[in-house]
Amino acid sequence: MTLKTTHINYSKLKKAINTHCLEIVGNRLSTIEKNLDSLMHAKHNETKSSAGDKYETGRAMIQNEEELYKRQRAETSKILDQLLRIDPDKACNHIEPGALVVLPSGYFYVGAGMGKLTVQEKDFFAISLSSPIGQALKNKKEGEVINFQEREIMILKIY
Repeated sequence: MTLKTTHINYSKLKKAINTHCLEIVGNRLSTIEKNLDSLMHAKHNETKSSAGDKYETGRAMIQNEEELYKRQRAETSKILDQLLRIDPDKACNHIEPGALVVLPSGYFYVGAGMGKLTVQEKDFFAISLSSPIGQALKNKKEGEVINFQEREIMILKIY
């Protein structure tokens, strides 16, 4: 795969990617909070029926869902914290949080592991430095070659 890296305003692109990531995480948190609120409402409105086992089973299911949503909220909040620590205006000369990296296989935004995203009609992979590819790229510079999954990959551009 050959990527066209000329005529790209990396500064604007990086800001757009960061904004897109923040919007996604904000929407996830909002959905989780709505689900938790709805669950709390259901929990408070649960009335003990004459069938005690049915009531206890319902409460246990609500408790399990509540714990799941709280874990999701904690994980999503960590991602938000990672993204908020990034200065999207900073040009990077090595791979660190906030770096936009161009490899022969595509564009990678180092911030938080969010997977494949599309911004300005381009596909990106939002990765964290703790991911396997992030570990291989960490602190590398433009023009360096990394070994990843038994392949040599050259870092074409870092912004």
